Amino acid sequence: MTQTLTPSEFTTTVGFFLTLISLLGTYFYVHLSNWFREILELKSRYEFHKYGEDEYHARARIECRFQLERLFNHVPAMVSLIITSFILAMLYLAWRMVGSASPRPPVLDYYLPAFAAFLATYLILTLYFLIHGYLIAFDLHKKLKPAA
Repeated sequence: MTQTLTPSEFTTTVGFFLTLISLLGTYFYVHLSNWFREILELKSRYEFHKYGEDEYHARARIECRFQLERLFNHVPAMVSLIITSFILAMLYLAWRMVGSASPRPPVLDYYLPAFAAFLATYLILTLYFLIHGYLIAFDLHKKLKPAA
């Protein structure tokens, strides 16, 4: 038994999906951008202290190594995967709802490009932050390895 949604029910439901996505997405981006910023700060700190041979510079490099251990782990990738899965699930539910709408609400001409733009922006930014952050962290990890 399929029920037909009224335009206001349709708009309310899509609004609910978008609210869930935006709440979680906003929280995630604050976390991911802070992680990326900390990686960049650590890189700058390492670059500043990498050539000094005195105790001050050596101590700063050791602190960089400990800071890197805190930042260079699986957590940002795992959280990204979980949040992305949730967003895709919400978009899938919205897509199913759109497919079952009969007659097709005119508002879909606005929702569908917005969904596509959101998803593309979200995925591009997530991949950029993760890939760039992990590349920097991996490079720092190689440079900060203690001498055997």
